[in-house]
Amino acid sequence: MLLPIEPEQIIDLPFVENLCWEMLVEGATNRKSAMHQAVISTAKDNHAYMRTVVLRRVDAGSKKIYLHTDNRSKKMEDIHRNEHLSWLVYDQTLRSQIRLSGHAIVHHLDDLCTEQWAKTGHHSRRYYMTDQPPSTTLDQPSTGLNEALTAFDYSMEESESGFQHFVVVETCIDWMEWYYTHSKGNRRARFTYNNGSLSSATWLMP
Repeated sequence: MLLPIEPEQIIDLPFVENLCWEMLVEGATNRKSAMHQAVISTAKDNHAYMRTVVLRRVDAGSKKIYLHTDNRSKKMEDIHRNEHLSWLVYDQTLRSQIRLSGHAIVHHLDDLCTEQWAKTGHHSRRYYMTDQPPSTTLDQPSTGLNEALTAFDYSMEESESGFQHFVVVETCIDWMEWYYTHSKGNRRARFTYNNGSLSSATWLMP
């Protein structure tokens, strides 16, 4: 668990960059972290669309972050068309907002997708087993789950039918911004990356 930092601890840009990636890793690995849930934004026809997703994995070394979703979802149409994702995470306790953006790569039925599907629990797999895709128009309120899925009355072997709809979306980060709020004054920094390597770092006016 990460502890809040104080202004006097903010000594230089390398410290801040490392801190940001530590917070992101914590968000991906700790379900109780405020950064475990993130907001992503896609673009379509000159409009931005935002959704809340779970931050599933962070590779701080290669500057990549990941989410899982249904290949039939509307967000996938946007991603296939634009091949770009923006992210936002925020933790009030850590007084930190992190914005990131980068090129999106879709993993479907490949090795990474297979690996992550194997780690997806029995309860979570049911959402990929529905007959109707996300955003289907309904006549009345419904979970979209049939009786067996609602009761978790299916085996792990039967849940494999959902794999065809499961995708992992990888974002190769191009830039990251950190915004820190404190009564003694806010701080802001920006980092840009080229093929996973830091190419620039600068302080910004908050």
